[in-house]
Amino acid sequence: MNSKVSIIIPNYNHAKFLQQRLDSVFNQTYQNFEVILLDDCSTDNSQSILQEYANAPKVSHCLFNQVNSGSPFKQWKKGLDLAQGDFIWIAESDDYCELNFLECSVKRLLEGTDICFAQSYDIDDHGKNRKSRVLYTEQFQPNICEQDFNMEGNVFNINYLMVKNVIPNASAVVFKRDIVKGKFFDDVLLKMRMCGDWLLWIQLCAGNYIAFISEPLNYFRYHDSTSRIHYNLDKRKLRLQEEATLRSLVFKRLGIRNKQQEASLYKNWFNIHGFLEVFTKAFYRINMAQTSRKTIFLNFIFQKFKSI
Repeated sequence: MNSKVSIIIPNYNHAKFLQQRLDSVFNQTYQNFEVILLDDCSTDNSQSILQEYANAPKVSHCLFNQVNSGSPFKQWKKGLDLAQGDFIWIAESDDYCELNFLECSVKRLLEGTDICFAQSYDIDDHGKNRKSRVLYTEQFQPNICEQDFNMEGNVFNINYLMVKNVIPNASAVVFKRDIVKGKFFDDVLLKMRMCGDWLLWIQLCAGNYIAFISEPLNYFRYHDSTSRIHYNLDKRKLRLQEEATLRSLVFKRLGIRNKQQEASLYKNWFNIHGFLEVFTKAFYRINMAQTSRKTIFLNFIFQKFKSI
């Protein structure tokens, strides 16, 4: 296995997790890699920690933003533009992994797949309360994440990714650099705060092959600053808007959709809005498959009166 891996570590205010992340990267059993360290104008002591590694032999870049980019996906793109490896691993700075993560992932990629992701454990701030991600995919029968698989990416998109984001953590994914197309990181994706990774996985899978490692090799940290935690109404609205944008874009670009999930998304959107909000422009920001404002309005009224 001589293929080189570009490991992108985008960081923002994760100083308390950074040493564990870096240790789990630099001590991998697979050692043919470069490390790209990126900091998005952290206000904690992250930059001091990263600076200690700036001149390490395997570190090809160590860059600090002077102004926060406002999007984790802008940092991903910056890392990808700098990457020179055959494979890409976006190792989020608050996660960590087993030391054989790369070895196992690269092996599967060299066997003929384009994307590989491993099972994850959810962990808390202290690395405890481990919860298997098998539960996240239990709605599928059989549960696709109970055992290893190889699958054609278009099949994976239609049957799984168009239902929900079954690749919940970038740190668990390694993929071939040459399957990334410039159009993937357009303004739509770069403006997303919650669904950009989901959109990227769908686009990467289209026309390619994906593999899954059922052994839990990745540790996905949940804490208060995790961007996908929807603890207030504004975040819930933003999350639904971004998912609607994703579904519309995937339908436009790839011609695939999931009408059942679209209906569920509209229902969730209607549930968090009141009657007077139908007279605001913001209410109609959720729009999939070129649904007219009139249809959205009538469906909203029908659902509200049905629930009375």
